[in-house]
Amino acid sequence: MVLAFVLGPLSWVILGSLKPPAEIFRTPLQFLPDAPTLQNYLDVMQRTDLGRYLTNSAIVAGGALAITLALASIAAYGFSRYDFRFKQPILVGMLVLQLMPSTVNVVPLYVMMNGFGLLNTRTALVLLYAASSVPFAIWILKGFFDTLPRSLDEAASIDGATRWYTFVRVILPLSLPGLSAAAFLSFLASWGEFLIPLVVANSREIAVMSVGIYTFFGEETAAYHYAFSASVLATAPAVLLYIFAQKYLMSGLAQGAEKG
Repeated sequence: MVLAFVLGPLSWVILGSLKPPAEIFRTPLQFLPDAPTLQNYLDVMQRTDLGRYLTNSAIVAGGALAITLALASIAAYGFSRYDFRFKQPILVGMLVLQLMPSTVNVVPLYVMMNGFGLLNTRTALVLLYAASSVPFAIWILKGFFDTLPRSLDEAASIDGATRWYTFVRVILPLSLPGLSAAAFLSFLASWGEFLIPLVVANSREIAVMSVGIYTFFGEETAAYHYAFSASVLATAPAVLLYIFAQKYLMSGLAQGAEKG
């Protein structure tokens, strides 16, 4: 039953993207298309700004992902290997902040980006996405780093390696599963975010996929055939990334949960 509720709407979108516009809501409703066609995909790419939306989403999500992994991996390594005052309160505080809904921060974020002159820029989205993903990525990576014995650091130190060299050349190569898990979840959060880009960067030139799909729904009419095909195209990168990274993703989440 649960599977039907999950796959039902997804199947309707995929099959709807293969139907001509007149057939999508034909009476009586028909689940399967009479003659499946890819014309909706061709039209949405050629007649709309979907290509620009995809490009913006890729740039923003990729930039946020790079910053997230760089900052989170360094911070997580510090939390894993060093003991200092207020270590646990800081970790708990980051987790609590992650529980706050994004709607609470929309107005402050808008005012902040306006003050910095970054409204309707990709830079604003990259910074905001990275800021929202770093705390969760720290938790995932810290849990994974905790599973790596400290004897690795000690052995590298005895061989004359600096702490930075040990981190880059020893710890990170062994942390590919944890990095993959953090990268996938951070990318997914950035790729699917809707409210923040709608408020902070909603111009046609900067709009990302989630906002671009929203433009297909007007006040009086809605281009469902475009929305369906665009939704499938927007989902495809995340699905493909999961397929390629699932081996590392599962092991990374499992090991990170052991001591996280």
